[in-house]
Amino acid sequence: MSDGDLEKINKQELKEIEQAIINANPSIQKLPSKQRQELIKATISVISISKSHSGPLPDVETLEGYNQIIPNGAERLMKQVEEQGKHRRKIENRVVNWNNAQSLIGQVFGLIIAGGFLYACFQLAIQGHDTVAGVLGGTTIVSLVSIFVYGKKKQKEE
Repeated sequence: MSDGDLEKINKQELKEIEQAIINANPSIQKLPSKQRQELIKATISVISISKSHSGPLPDVETLEGYNQIIPNGAERLMKQVEEQGKHRRKIENRVVNWNNAQSLIGQVFGLIIAGGFLYACFQLAIQGHDTVAGVLGGTTIVSLVSIFVYGKKKQKEE
């Protein structure tokens, strides 16, 4: 920034900038007037404007910029965003469906195994092995209930 550019800044603005710089670093006030002015000029020439954006989509100015450098750039970008969203949802649905299928298969196999054990307990009891049938049947039921409760708890956490 040249001295001519600094002259374009009115004196009130210059005083406000100088006061802001002094407030930020009070030790500047101890400098001689000439050095302080040079430091303020250097600070003003370093001041820059930055722009920040956060979000899944660009802001309007950026979209307009795409349109200026690429024909229908904003429309093409939005189409790509929409296609990516559809693709992501499709994959998420596959994962959910696979997890549901796994859960159902696990429950069917659990039912078959439990039925087999309970049938064995029934046969043992008929043949006079009441104690063994009771222990085997009791542990089977307790195990199934424990697995069911643990599975529900884990499902709630997820």
